[in-house]
Amino acid sequence: ESDRKHDISSSDIGMLAWRLFLRTPEFPEGRSLVLIANDVTHQAGSFGVAEDQFFKKATEYARQRGLPRVYIACNSGARVGLVEEIMPKLRVHWNDAADPSKGFQYLYLTEADYKSLPSGAVIGKLVPGVGYALDAVVGQGLSSIQGGIGVENLQGSGSIAGETSRAYQDIFTLSYVTGRS
Repeated sequence: ESDRKHDISSSDIGMLAWRLFLRTPEFPEGRSLVLIANDVTHQAGSFGVAEDQFFKKATEYARQRGLPRVYIACNSGARVGLVEEIMPKLRVHWNDAADPSKGFQYLYLTEADYKSLPSGAVIGKLVPGVGYALDAVVGQGLSSIQGGIGVENLQGSGSIAGETSRAYQDIFTLSYVTGRS
């Protein structure tokens, strides 16, 4: 039992962990375990660099102490490509604006939107009379990409997989995947 309350609005990471002490009628002396879960109130519980590091450290904590580790997965996967400041500015240059099913040529930003972003946030080429056709969204200098938007998030998946594999060898490990994952 804990008297500590977690204020949802204070979350700056999409992962939580607890060391619990449980007793059952069959095991009245009880035992400790580590419970790890996604915090879906923070960016849908998605995995970024901070979540990867946290998950790995919580698993290491359990493994080094010989404690069972239980993970309740309820997440939306890796946080890749999320650049909140750019999303509402994106425009589509349709092949046929009256019939979007015919596809599009490129995504672009108006000249004003392009110039409002920090240098390095996007890479694009000027299309006269249209704006800047985007080649890449880098996100450099934007606050929403703190913690990464690209392969650095996926690298953490490898780190988690390695530590989980070691945990499978050393301790009881259970991952419960909810329908949301």
